[in-house]
Amino acid sequence: MKQAVLSALLLAGTANAATIKIATVSPLSGSLTPIGSEVKRGAELAVQEQAAAFKALGYDLVLTPYDDQASAVLGGQVAKTIVADKGIVGVVGALNSSVSNVLAQAFGPAGLATISPASTNDQLTQNDWAHFSRVVAPDAAQGVAAANYIADELKARSVFVISDNTAYGNGLTRVLLSNLKKQKVNVAAYAGASNATQIADVVKKVKGSGADVVYFGGTDDTGSQLLKALRAAGITAIFMGGDGLDSPSFLQRVGIAGAGVVYSTVFGPVSSFSNALDFTEKYQAAYKSKPSGVAVYAYDATNTLLAAVRAAATSARGVPTRAQVSAAVRKVNLPACFNADKARCTTITGAIAFSGNGERQRSRVLIMRFDDVLQPQVAKVQTVTAESLK
Repeated sequence: MKQAVLSALLLAGTANAATIKIATVSPLSGSLTPIGSEVKRGAELAVQEQAAAFKALGYDLVLTPYDDQASAVLGGQVAKTIVADKGIVGVVGALNSSVSNVLAQAFGPAGLATISPASTNDQLTQNDWAHFSRVVAPDAAQGVAAANYIADELKARSVFVISDNTAYGNGLTRVLLSNLKKQKVNVAAYAGASNATQIADVVKKVKGSGADVVYFGGTDDTGSQLLKALRAAGITAIFMGGDGLDSPSFLQRVGIAGAGVVYSTVFGPVSSFSNALDFTEKYQAAYKSKPSGVAVYAYDATNTLLAAVRAAATSARGVPTRAQVSAAVRKVNLPACFNADKARCTTITGAIAFSGNGERQRSRVLIMRFDDVLQPQVAKVQTVTAESLK
């Protein structure tokens, strides 16, 4: 029966191909352009690879990128534009948790499937949204891993915790503070800093605190400014952060000051995935640069969405509705891939399936450290299950 449906779709498609559109939402201008572009590029590669298969089924597959400038306000405007385009059946994005929150709220009435490759704020999967999912581990997983590392490996006497005042930074630091308390690690102070004046003020407080570890929750643009200001003030405390520092632009901004920086990440080096070589070669050929972990997760998020679209289209015997795609996303069960079987697999980051609230069933968190020549080294790997986060 299934083969008959596919044959019918193929015959119909040769006569009059229908268009299926998906969108990406990420910063394509502004200070987070380097990492926001990775979302678009990872999705582009996935769409390019699957375009022929969709064409054979009678569909023209189209990717439409949108620029949110890492702004929740602009994200709301982008969301209205996407909702109005009835041809869009799914979205990959956003990068920032604050924007993903706005998108998910706006897409709720339309039931528009959204898969984030990078937004880690815990609350995003605690809103009973049937249409929102993500392929990365949440802040809670990073907070636990970071607190364990600070206590067990760094053996910190005192930690000064700083947020960049974003939803991402606030969520990450709140979880960290809770877990530092459980570990009985002293917290010297907690502060917010998102502009030059606030950074200058917090640097003075850090210096007076005598903390031997500074933990920063936030994105790499603010994080790089903070780190350089700390080092310029003669503060040698270990600088640690979340996956907002897992970006090529972070090292470009801080230079040699990045040596010794420690960070938790849901991404990690692309080379840490056993079957990433083919993806890396295609990425470098297309964009003349090396991919980041964000590009890999965007690629997997897009392939996950496209698997759902294909399943929904087969069931609907035509272009699926947004609600049908959302339902299909929660039923996706993609296997982990290895070099030997990559021909039948599309994932790089491991098996992908979702819990009832859109959390990935199994994800990982890495603790990374930049060595003296600014090469990221894996210090610790931790697997997190959706069940363990409840």
